[in-house]
Amino acid sequence: MAKKLELPVLLKDIISNYIVNYLTSSSSMTPGAENLVGENDNSGILVSPLNEFIKVVSAESNQSLIYSLDGSSRSFISSKGIISVASVVVSSTISPIFGVYPPISGFPELDLRKPFLALASSAHQSPLLPFFYSSEYVTTLSLDGSFFTSVNSPEEIETEIRTILETEALKKIPNDGSVILDGPLIPPLIFLRSKVRDDVLNLRLEAIRGRNVIGIVKRLDKSRLLISSLYKLSSKFMEKFRIDPRRYFSDESFILDLIKANLSPPYSPISLGPILRNIGNTPVYVNYLIYPLHPYVYKFAILRVESLSNDSRVIDQLSSLKFTKDGIPFVLAIADRTAKEITNAILKIVMTSLESMGLQASFYSKLEQVRI
Repeated sequence: MAKKLELPVLLKDIISNYIVNYLTSSSSMTPGAENLVGENDNSGILVSPLNEFIKVVSAESNQSLIYSLDGSSRSFISSKGIISVASVVVSSTISPIFGVYPPISGFPELDLRKPFLALASSAHQSPLLPFFYSSEYVTTLSLDGSFFTSVNSPEEIETEIRTILETEALKKIPNDGSVILDGPLIPPLIFLRSKVRDDVLNLRLEAIRGRNVIGIVKRLDKSRLLISSLYKLSSKFMEKFRIDPRRYFSDESFILDLIKANLSPPYSPISLGPILRNIGNTPVYVNYLIYPLHPYVYKFAILRVESLSNDSRVIDQLSSLKFTKDGIPFVLAIADRTAKEITNAILKIVMTSLESMGLQASFYSKLEQVRI
């Protein structure tokens, strides 16, 4: 069982005994940095014939239990170093909050015992040696064994600790229903160094293997997976659907024009695909769910849905869920909102405590705090 410990008490202990000492520990050591390796949307292979590319979704629910998992992360940046915090929340269709981590009074807890705070010293400071102070909630080390420093970007540190929390939380969800992840099923982790990225991806693959896990990508304004996968079929596609995928810069703009050219009110939920991607040695099937927010208004939720199986019931199940006005399944929106609220609360406690001790946020961090 997870420790029944109030978060403010836990954070006070961490701040007073660990963070302050860590950020004031100094040395002339300057570690080396490894290049970041990114991964863009790779094109896939259209599995279905073109005449089955657009399908009407049945929107029939099999009444199975659905869990949703989302994490959140933010950072406090000062001249002394970086403090990154992360949280993870699991919701479900029968319980709005199945569990949260770190432990919050009033919420069920996920027994993770993993760090939700990461400390990175200034590039001109050495890390506080771990044996000076030990906490299961704090890490100063990356998965490759190197110390975090300000050479690492906040995005890099946040991505690592958040993804590990999400992956460990996934293991705590009972295997009695479907699990929706906010984001790609196998994330590209573009901010991480190659060795760390490989380690994190191996953890994710181990966690999703043998389970009905679904990844949902909500923002497609920069995604090009769909149009890249249709490039070789452009001529035939244009003959049948009257638009050329090569003319578009994003999947979202392409899908909206595809709807305008081929569908008319009253709108019903439809799916596009499936497309087969091979990520490493893992086949991932991608469908696009176009969910009308009103049957007679040209406004849609467009979601990229990823799974390990080529099963149309995945889309049917998702389309049967209740959606928010922003076009997100409610069960996912609850996890997303709660995770952000927890992370913001943790960061506010940390910032208030440190600033009362005279440690001010950097100019960059102040801009981030007001969301500029």
